[in-house]
Formats: sequence, C-alpha cells, structure tokens
Amino acid sequence: MPVRHTGRMTRSQRRSVAGVATVVAAALVGGGLVAGGIALTAERGTDDAVLGGGSTAQSPTGVAGAGGSSSAADGTVVIPRRGPDLPGAAVLDRCDASSRAEVAQYDTAALGPVVLQCGTSSQGYEHIRVRHDRDWTDVVSGHGSRDWDDAVLTALQTVLTEPRAGYPQDAGDGKVCYAAPVAFDDGSRPAREPFVKVIVSATTDRVITAYPTDSDGC
Repeated sequence: MPVRHTGRMTRSQRRSVAGVATVVAAALVGGGLVAGGIALTAERGTDDAVLGGGSTAQSPTGVAGAGGSSSAADGTVVIPRRGPDLPGAAVLDRCDASSRAEVAQYDTAALGPVVLQCGTSSQGYEHIRVRHDRDWTDVVSGHGSRDWDDAVLTALQTVLTEPRAGYPQDAGDGKVCYAAPVAFDDGSRPAREPFVKVIVSATTDRVITAYPTDSDGC
C-alpha cells in the first residue's frame, strides 16, 4: 500500500484560494519537492485553464493502474504500446448518470487524493475528450494499439504519483501544474508534442486537464 505523507495540508487549507500559493508551496517543501513558480498559459483554447504567475494510482475499479503505467528514472511517462482499455466501459458508464462520478483517483504527495471526474466541458475526462482526444490520438498513432484515453490515464498516473523533481509547480489561481516527457515502451517518442502537461485544482483536488505539448515544463 502507498505510504501517505503525514505532513500534507488539510482539506480546509486547500480550499482557501487566497492562500493557496503559500499553502501549496509549504506542502511541496514538506514533500521534498520545489515549487518552481513558473507561469503557464494553457495552449488549447478558451475552455482550457488560463494560469498565472509531479505512491500508487488508485481507481474505484482498479483499472487506472492496470496494464502498465510506468516511468523512467527522469519521470518520463512510458506508454505501453499494448494493454487493456482504460478506463474501461464500466467506469465510463457512470458518466451517463453524473458528471461528478470518478473515473480514477490518484494518491499524490503534494495534494493528497486527487480525482479525475467524468467532468464537464471545462474539467475532467469530458473536457479532455472534447478538447484533446485528437491531440492524444496523434500521440499514440503508429505506436501500437492503444486509444487516446489509454495514453491519458497512463500519463496521469505517472505524472501525479511519480512526479519529476521540482513538480508540481504553483500555477496561480488555486491551481498547480505538472509536466513530463512522453515515450513508448520500445524507447520511441511521439513524433509531435512529446511532452504532457497536467493541471490540477488545489482547491477542489480535481484534474482539470491533461494535454500533449511540444514544450517541456510549465
């Protein structure tokens, strides 16, 4: 079982938007990470977050970590070219009933449990599907049999539970940013946009977005 950090911030502290930069920075230092404080503006459109200014993944059905999320020593997201369908039809069936249903949950050192909800056009799985499925499809195209959301779930697990040194970084407005390079299990890398950025709300503990990009860092 993952070892939880006893010095993590309380939920009420994370809810304070006014003090979130200080709180997140304290949590990162306590967890052995460094807040970089580099500004980030999401690149994909008006529905993505505009920002100022990285345990083991858990899933209600146990599928978020199934089939091989892995990472290199430098925090690279390694996507297996073959594996199970993530998150799976049984999980996505819940999205028909509620946008707040959980697709996956991740135990992070800096923020504690972080969830990927079914979501809406502005956050969660639905946002990623609507805004970025084509981007992720381009990433996996020609690299085995995985679908776009297989890549997303693999990237989220690695980036959130095994972050690179220096992540997450305070992104302002109650959000934090993670970033990592992406590769496949044969050592190849995506021809385009070989990095991933993940934005998480530190006030609601939800994944806002995850998208491939051609630039490293936040």
